[in-house]
Amino acid sequence: MRNAMTGAVLSVLIAVQPAAATPALPTLTQLFDFCGSQTMAEAEAKADQFGWRRTTDADLHDWRAGFIAYNGGTVEVSGWRRGDKTTDDSLSFWIARGPSEHRACSYTVTNPAKLLDDLSERLGAPTSLDKRELATTAVWKLGATEVSFSQVGSSAVLYVAHSD
Repeated sequence: MRNAMTGAVLSVLIAVQPAAATPALPTLTQLFDFCGSQTMAEAEAKADQFGWRRTTDADLHDWRAGFIAYNGGTVEVSGWRRGDKTTDDSLSFWIARGPSEHRACSYTVTNPAKLLDDLSERLGAPTSLDKRELATTAVWKLGATEVSFSQVGSSAVLYVAHSD
């Protein structure tokens, strides 16, 4: 009887637990550490620590096909999404081989409050900055690394590309 009551109490407690919280956004330090990964395995290990859902190969199929058609060569890519909707914050990392070899990451965020300011504080003034009524773009050229930020409305995309 005691085990049955314990089981019943645990079942009730589990049933009333709130849904899992949405994982936190990575800090800028975590993001640059992830983007600086040298290998796909290293990037995947770092991104998996964020607790975001890994995207499937099927989710990445169209992106991969478009990238190869544009860039030529081959590409390894992994991606993560903060939630379940395709409009949720996302993160990806790829290594391109061929005519335009590079490693890069992309971070898309739907609430980029202060992201441009934080980037400028960390990287200094952008090499180029274009602020318009509806959009803002900024680029930093840091040796073999290029960081670009683009915001339209309430969403922003940050790219970090290494051409080493």
